[in-house]
Amino acid sequence: MSLIRELVASLRAGTAASEALARAGEGDPRRALEAFARARACPELAARFDAWAPEALRSARPGFAAEQLLALAERHRELAGNALDLGRFPALPRVLGSSGFLARLLLARPALLHDLASGPEGWPPPPDTSAIAPDWEAIREAKYRGLLRIAARDLGGRPFRASLGELSTLADACLASALACAAGETGVAAPALLALGKLGGRELNFSSDVDVLFVYEAPATLEADFEHNRAVAKLVRALRAGLEARGALGFGYRVDLELRPEGETGPLANSVDAALSYYESFGAEWERQALIRLRPVAGPAAAAEALVSGLAPFVWRRSISPASLRAVREMKERIERERRDAGRDVDYDLKEGPGGIRDVEFLTQALQLFTGGREPSVRSGNVLEALEALAAANALSGETAAALASAYLWLRRAEHAAQLDEERQTHAFPRDAAAQRAHARRMGYADDDAEEARVRLLDDWTVVRTEVRSHFDELLPAEER
Repeated sequence: MSLIRELVASLRAGTAASEALARAGEGDPRRALEAFARARACPELAARFDAWAPEALRSARPGFAAEQLLALAERHRELAGNALDLGRFPALPRVLGSSGFLARLLLARPALLHDLASGPEGWPPPPDTSAIAPDWEAIREAKYRGLLRIAARDLGGRPFRASLGELSTLADACLASALACAAGETGVAAPALLALGKLGGRELNFSSDVDVLFVYEAPATLEADFEHNRAVAKLVRALRAGLEARGALGFGYRVDLELRPEGETGPLANSVDAALSYYESFGAEWERQALIRLRPVAGPAAAAEALVSGLAPFVWRRSISPASLRAVREMKERIERERRDAGRDVDYDLKEGPGGIRDVEFLTQALQLFTGGREPSVRSGNVLEALEALAAANALSGETAAALASAYLWLRRAEHAAQLDEERQTHAFPRDAAAQRAHARRMGYADDDAEEARVRLLDDWTVVRTEVRSHFDELLPAEER
């Protein structure tokens, strides 16, 4: 009999040992024993103990899962007047044991349990983004209900790649409602809102900034343009304040405007002509790279499309110097050096460390810049789609593209696991053994023995970053000195 099955049987009988819970990954076995005992005494939880206990034991914090499940069952009975039907929510124990902030959300709003009701595949459907009212609290609620479903789908075994698109679709819908809300508050006509970064590539993090910029069609006169720019800036400030403000459930999104023309010193919005003039006259190599991911999200389509089409000659040059490829590598090396100088633990940084997410992104974007002027099929802001297109265009071997895509998905999954517990914007891979065991569980390493899951996690982490960095060094070699 497997460890988990034996443990479930002994927990049901009240004979479980702390050592067995520790092997399953519990950091506080004595408290967990008490939590499972209290949960087992609850009639509705006792009736389905053999269904939910294994799921809790394979979560990052089994005892916490049992505690929160009991609290939620009691809260549900208090508010609804009937027993919690666990059969409808098979993902619930793992969600509770994997995410502190989602556990608190469900306890504060038990009605949100309905978002965890399982479909025929065994996990909830994707978030419903069809009708988000232009109201800040409604936007926050839509976001958190969406995160709840996406987390349950991830933990339930839905293919992870879909998570990136689901998070991006959710953010798109929230941003569109936020734009309408800010326009209504300020009385200003909405500009076009475009995304950059991971949102632009439809690969958003579980807890991420949204990188955006705003453009509008210029009025007929310079004076009118100046006045309109001031008004649109007022709208942008209202949108940012509304999304970043905390409400009853939490906040909307952190809004990053620093990728706009002239960065933090530039105007909050630009006319299409002014933006194109800036890039034509002052656009840097890193901005060409960033603009690969430019994507219209909301607001007037004509202004957005005018910007995108107008930027194509700047981003996608017919010929490119090898020096431009070296510039991509040098920028990545500079990022690592600056982080080390600042005391950051770069070697355990999933995003910016050697062999991390940025290596895959920068390598892919360098090859896109080199190829995209002659081959439009590779002009995708989505890393995974771009790798597939580069392989199809013979700009990258199919084997290398597949290896990089697999590594990228593993790294992004690890990043989501790091952010899932407390919705923190972190990219740190844990160094502590107990935290690594919990991280393995959040990533879906389901070995009965949590230490075996941790060992597999570390082995995969080593293989992934070694492979990514070797391809990065091979395809973007350092300049000989």
